[in-house]
Amino acid sequence: MKIYQPVRIGKKLVARAVDTKVIAPKGLIRAIQIRNAEANNELLMVSASGRVTRVENTNPKTQPAPAKLNFMSVIEKRDPKQMFNNLERLTKMVGKGIQPSLVVTGSAGTGKTFLVKETLTKMGLTESNQFVHFKGRATAAGLFVTLYDNCDKIIVLDDCDSVFKDADAVNMLKAALDSYDTRHISYITSKPLKDQFGTHLPRSFEFTGKIIFISNLDQSTLDEAIRSRSFVSDISMTTEQMFMRIESLMEKMENKIPAKAKNEALTIMKELTEKYEGINVNLRSFIKAARICAMGFENARDMVAEQIIEV
Repeated sequence: MKIYQPVRIGKKLVARAVDTKVIAPKGLIRAIQIRNAEANNELLMVSASGRVTRVENTNPKTQPAPAKLNFMSVIEKRDPKQMFNNLERLTKMVGKGIQPSLVVTGSAGTGKTFLVKETLTKMGLTESNQFVHFKGRATAAGLFVTLYDNCDKIIVLDDCDSVFKDADAVNMLKAALDSYDTRHISYITSKPLKDQFGTHLPRSFEFTGKIIFISNLDQSTLDEAIRSRSFVSDISMTTEQMFMRIESLMEKMENKIPAKAKNEALTIMKELTEKYEGINVNLRSFIKAARICAMGFENARDMVAEQIIEV
């Protein structure tokens, strides 16, 4: 059993081992768990199997020094409805050309992508014409081609997290998001890039479009230059906030599933959350649970648990 304490190193919040002062390896403890532990003055116990449990910090020696109010304590009390209303407003600002970019981060399965695309569509913008949606891995060369092909459109980069790890791609994005009247993007290589039809692309072009990034990464891990050039919207939610989000949407979700089955699914998820660690509480896990309950299985609770508990 290893015990970690939430600490801030510069602007970054990490989990540090109480005994060795070694920072927890990436992926061992989720960012939301570290933030919750910091807000509640708790320690994080990690078992040999990797299960993370928050416990009260009773050791005066490991008590953090008094500090300024952490804004996360405010975020964790926000109404999810207000969070998504704000995201809708920010998306509209990009759609209207008021702001060239938006960075949307937060937990998976919260409906970030759906809301962004729905908002753009309600504004009268059509996919493929006024905005495009790309999902998955992207190289620097691929990003250049994408920006060139859609230089006057809104580009939604969804889970294209690889671009944030590529210095060339980040530099292209900086140029695309600058506040200058004219934004030029360059990709200078000995061999010109080609488009899908085999035509050579120019080494430089003017970009007049906008970009919306959607990622499950923590905002602190994203390039500071990109964040500073963009509006940001963090949709990270506590378990309580996520249940509020589900309750507000469950009537509209899975129309073929009876309300009784949805209510049963929600009850089961709340019961499992009270009993177990590692519950995936999001819209996707609720849909799984609701589909199971709709089938009328006698062991629905066990089947839901198998689907939504990380082991």
